[in-house]
Amino acid sequence: MFGPAPGPRQKATGVPWEAQESGTANVQWATIAYRSDPAMLEALLPPGFTLAEPVVHVTLGFFRNLYWLAGRGYGIVNVEIPVVCSGRDQRIEGGLCLVLWEGRPDAITTGREELGFPKLYADIPDVRLDADSGRIGGRASWFEHTFFEMEMHGLKEVEVAPQDRRLLGPKGGPIFYKYMPRTGPFGSGGCDVSYVTCPHPLPGEERSAQTIRFGEAHYRKWRAEGGALQWHRASFEQLPTTFHVVNGIADLPIIEYLSAEMIEFSAPGIAVATNGLRVLELG
Repeated sequence: MFGPAPGPRQKATGVPWEAQESGTANVQWATIAYRSDPAMLEALLPPGFTLAEPVVHVTLGFFRNLYWLAGRGYGIVNVEIPVVCSGRDQRIEGGLCLVLWEGRPDAITTGREELGFPKLYADIPDVRLDADSGRIGGRASWFEHTFFEMEMHGLKEVEVAPQDRRLLGPKGGPIFYKYMPRTGPFGSGGCDVSYVTCPHPLPGEERSAQTIRFGEAHYRKWRAEGGALQWHRASFEQLPTTFHVVNGIADLPIIEYLSAEMIEFSAPGIAVATNGLRVLELG
């Protein structure tokens, strides 16, 4: 009723942002991967998905100088697992996002509907990624309940060839399951939307021009000697509407830590707007 919703992908007039208007975004991205229980991970998968390997990738990151927030930024906590998705016309591999907490509601209000990201809100302070001291850390909370903490130590910078520069996490690109219920008494309406969104091109297509090309951007990478994370279970009283999500992740056992890495990069702001997704229909 008030016109198009402004955000990363369009202005208030509904016109897309131009690349020259988006400036340069600065991103810090720390990821810990750990082996977990295959059966418990498989129980979380939507229809059409199979588990590629029983590994959980958890990222704590911070975006700064975002054009669509007039120079502001926010933190994220992203949880992904490697999967294979068998769509109606294509089979793809990548990292299925189980949940994505963000520190600004502005990043959530259009990202759920436009992109199908499973976004929730949390208080995420500016991430303490201090490469000079070799230690990083951060946390996420809601209603004053800290449900997530991460730390790494012994960070050492490593050289990365331009062709090997990428976001940390499962290989193959992000995958999202977009599900929106249809309104009905006591949830009786079924769903309006149930499909996959992803940046994977169709066979014969080129990847979107808005994909981050790290070979052309400032990019640094560090590996940590060690790292750990903690999921703190929540009661209904602590997190009335999201305790089941936090507990679902917290109940996944950390059998073995596999890696702890951090990247820092700067790129055109429009490149991190995730404006190149498409729909993959399930069979």
